[in-house]
Amino acid sequence: MPASPYNVFTRAPRGAGIRVALGCVLAVLGTVGCEPSPSLEPSVVLVVIDTLRADHLGAYGYDKPTSPRLDALAREGARFANARATSSWTLPSVASMLTGLYPAAHGAERNDAALSTAAETLPEAFRDAGYLTAAISANPAFVTPLQGFAQGFDEFTVKRGRASEYPRPQLGTATPSDPRLQSMVEVATGEEITASALAWVAGHDHAPAPYFLYVHYVDPHAGYFPPPEYATRFGVAEDDPIRGDAQWPLLLSFKAPADPRDTAKLVQLYDAEIAYTDAQVGGLIDGIRARTKRPLYFIVLSDHGEEFDDHGGIQHGRTLYDELLRVPLLVVGPGVAPGTVVEAPVSLVSLWPTLADLVGLRPPPRPDGASFAALARGAKPERAQNLFADLEARFPDDGLVHRRAVMNDTWKLLMGPTRAVPQLFDMLVDQKEKAEAYEPGARQMLRTVLNVHETVSRQARRIEREREQRERPKPLQ
Repeated sequence: MPASPYNVFTRAPRGAGIRVALGCVLAVLGTVGCEPSPSLEPSVVLVVIDTLRADHLGAYGYDKPTSPRLDALAREGARFANARATSSWTLPSVASMLTGLYPAAHGAERNDAALSTAAETLPEAFRDAGYLTAAISANPAFVTPLQGFAQGFDEFTVKRGRASEYPRPQLGTATPSDPRLQSMVEVATGEEITASALAWVAGHDHAPAPYFLYVHYVDPHAGYFPPPEYATRFGVAEDDPIRGDAQWPLLLSFKAPADPRDTAKLVQLYDAEIAYTDAQVGGLIDGIRARTKRPLYFIVLSDHGEEFDDHGGIQHGRTLYDELLRVPLLVVGPGVAPGTVVEAPVSLVSLWPTLADLVGLRPPPRPDGASFAALARGAKPERAQNLFADLEARFPDDGLVHRRAVMNDTWKLLMGPTRAVPQLFDMLVDQKEKAEAYEPGARQMLRTVLNVHETVSRQARRIEREREQRERPKPLQ
């Protein structure tokens, strides 16, 4: 691996065993569109849009024009109306997607954490099935090989820098203490990520194997610096200082601005970033479809949402309310009926079991979630599932305490050691979690479920650490 993680990680080529398929026919003057051949194994494109809350997309009821391309994609396949992330920030959430484990089990819960090298991951399952595997990440802080996320990928590229004509302003005097957060001002644009992903596809469209491509966009993440035309389109004046460095003191306080007008402007800039990213994801999908003959699965989701004074805060990674946990989840591909809307709650921890069902991979060894592939195909849920979320203190000095949540199709319980009585919400009548419900039976039942879940998860993690220590090579005497 190169000395810098912000480069390209490349695994040695695999040997025999790759399944053979015909590539697309290219026209003399360019690439012509490819009709998918049902006899070929499908390729899979997983698109993660960092910091995208579900209720800011048109397909989820938003009244601003943020997402025409994603809305159209939702009509092509299954839209999950109540998908939840496993945490309210990137590292533990992405780790759950790639391992099929909740944060308490995989252990990647703090800023300096990483997956164990012994962890089994979704890209490893794809690679074992003969797939080419590649990742292109615009998150230089928490989606890199440093977090153990290169496991199973033949190539892992982390892009940095704003090579476009609208550079992000620098942090100025409002600098986060953690250098990884400082790096978030140097991320690649959606255009650069789309171009890199399409270049990778172009270099592998004649390969005799299907591929699994992970593409991570980060534009909606704070700070919010959309291209100028998008900021103007969403109503922020061209000379407004909040389009520049003036937003950093507001964002880095993690508290809602004192002036509601500032919050409204941040929302406008956030929406502009979403609209820009929506266009880039649309270009990615068009470009891949134009040159890929294989059937394709597109899975589009987010790792967590974003708060704008919903509960007194700003940004994310501080609470487990639904503006941070409820994320978009779209599944499009063979066998998925167009226009399917799944109301049943599902967790992103179930991504690996679901893809195992859809394309024929081995499932995770100890999955924490059940596959939602049947729901994507139109089946009715057999029973309500309990979903979990976890938020450990990220920094030694951030003053946060451990927060936990359990939720289903009716109730949500939030627990933290600073409250003697957990918060209970009736999600059928109070999806914005504004008024606590008083149902002692439901509260006690969910509290028991949550405690059992945490005990089992941490016990599994402890057993895994002990196994790693036993298998670790002993130093020569």
